[in-house]
Amino acid sequence: MKARCSVLSVCWFIVICVFGEDVTVKEGGSVVLETDDQKKTDDTLLWYHEDKRIALINEDQSKSCLYDGEDGRFRDRLEVDYETGFLTITDIRFEHAGDYEAEIIRSQSSGKSQSLNRNRKCDRTKIIQKTSNLGETIKKISVNVEAKTEEESYKTEKENRTKEESYSTGKILAGTCGVGVLLVVVAAVLGVIYYRRWRSRNAGMEKNKPDRLLEDQRKDDSDVSCENPSSV
Repeated sequence: MKARCSVLSVCWFIVICVFGEDVTVKEGGSVVLETDDQKKTDDTLLWYHEDKRIALINEDQSKSCLYDGEDGRFRDRLEVDYETGFLTITDIRFEHAGDYEAEIIRSQSSGKSQSLNRNRKCDRTKIIQKTSNLGETIKKISVNVEAKTEEESYKTEKENRTKEESYSTGKILAGTCGVGVLLVVVAAVLGVIYYRRWRSRNAGMEKNKPDRLLEDQRKDDSDVSCENPSSV
């Protein structure tokens, strides 16, 4: 069957495969694996790569699981639309090429959901081999990964360098701002300490002022008495 896939280019090549059986994507790009069937809220969708499960999609994220796959090749590369069950593979590499299959377990199928361990914690590292169908196969897609040209590789490397430089500059600015804020805080604390000491010293001087005036008056009286003795 001839592939019918749309290609979008925004910095990376993003391939959305809707009806086709085969899709080719550039290394480092992304591919969106869609199904032709509408997933209902209580349906469970399973995605396989080369007969190994890479996604178990229930009605919400807490009851779903995205698997790292063999050698961790899918780690941090899978994104899911939990409403539709569409699966996106980002930053694709040659090890991601191969056959993908989507299998749906309808909510009407009694007893099937219990076998998928909805209430257990997701074990991302677990390798689950497909031995038989748990539901109905609704999509099969063959993904081919194509090497980038020298020009595309250079562009990618340049973009990565720009991102790294921007990140480094941001860290430097953040550090500079942090030092500046610290200096302002230290200056404010020292100013408060100085002000309190100054106020305390002035308050002590004001408090002792009457005593000093009285002592000065006594000294003046004593001097007068010595200079003008009484003649009586």
